Amino acid sequence: VSIYGRAKMRPGQSISIAFLLLFACQVGAFVPALWQGEIQSSVSLALQRNDNDESPLNSRRQFAQTAFLTAATLMNPVPALAKSSAEDEDKDKILTGYKRLTYLLDNWDKLTTFCGTTVDPFSGKQVCEKTPLVVQDYMGYKSIKDPLFKADKTLRRLEAFVPASRESDYLDCIEKWATTADEAAGMAYTSSWAGPQNPNGGDDSIAYYLDRSKQQVVDARSVLSTVVEILELK
Repeated sequence: VSIYGRAKMRPGQSISIAFLLLFACQVGAFVPALWQGEIQSSVSLALQRNDNDESPLNSRRQFAQTAFLTAATLMNPVPALAKSSAEDEDKDKILTGYKRLTYLLDNWDKLTTFCGTTVDPFSGKQVCEKTPLVVQDYMGYKSIKDPLFKADKTLRRLEAFVPASRESDYLDCIEKWATTADEAAGMAYTSSWAGPQNPNGGDDSIAYYLDRSKQQVVDARSVLSTVVEILELK
């Protein structure tokens, strides 16, 4: 076995090398990114310095040094790339969330109504019920995988991309989002409990609170529309 075609492992080295690689992998996670160039240079330098020394001791030392430095380099994350990826993910969440709210509003009656197989024996019509809680699905209140889950924090993380001339508008959007999102989800929840099975409830109450929820969704989408425009998301 050789590394970079240089040092070769001799009999009896396998156990010690295994421990060395394990230790190097652990340490690699803590090596600062700015050391990467230095580490790689050290590997090259070590190989060149010992290139003509064929003694067993030097061979073991060379292999150990090369294995340690190589493992540390490979295991070391690249913060800059990771940060860029996280920022792109946040932008995609906001844009996807905006498109989902648009879809919800464009198909409001269809998405907030469920028609089962039950038929009204008097009218002969299919029995349909309102499903207000679907609003919470689109607003990010039901799953951590939803793009708008804790969207206020996502918006905060994207503040660095806001032009100086739009900072005030962006901060307003963050505040408005928190209010409208909570109101939309809250009214949808109230609507789900406003049916005839509860005192003073009925279809009219369900429709009333669901309509209030819809108005808040309209406002929430308007907020995200402004955010998309400010951040130039596409």
